[in-house]
Amino acid sequence: MACRAMEDTLAVGIAVFRLLRDVEDSWRERVFRGTEEFSEEDDRWGQGLFRGWLQVTEDVLNAVSTLERRFGSLDGASQLRECAAQAHALLDGWQAPRLSMAVGLREMTLSPEAAAEFERLLAEARSRPPEIPSGPTPREMSAEEFMRLFPKRGT
Repeated sequence: MACRAMEDTLAVGIAVFRLLRDVEDSWRERVFRGTEEFSEEDDRWGQGLFRGWLQVTEDVLNAVSTLERRFGSLDGASQLRECAAQAHALLDGWQAPRLSMAVGLREMTLSPEAAAEFERLLAEARSRPPEIPSGPTPREMSAEEFMRLFPKRGT
């Protein structure tokens, strides 16, 4: 019975880790796109979530080791160990998210006024530009005529 309860605990730990990763990925994407401003407080909070999860997970994995010695392998134990390794690697290499340097990758939300101006500019661009008045039409000329019109200088 203890093994089944522990396997349920392992499944919950794995699911929570995946949720934490989803939350972190979403936060990083919002900062990258500029829809959320980066804050040190949010950065510390995100790291704290993973540290708290790791603390609980390491206690669970210690209990798993004891059960595995007595009863053999438990479903989900290797997955939870892999999640713990990923969490350690994530925290060891943690870098704060940054706003994208490529402006085109940022989220652009326009105010109603800016959207109206944008629509006006688009409509203006759709109309044909005015005809450019034509000047003299180019014509062919012989080399002799060219030399007469544009004599070589300096000789």
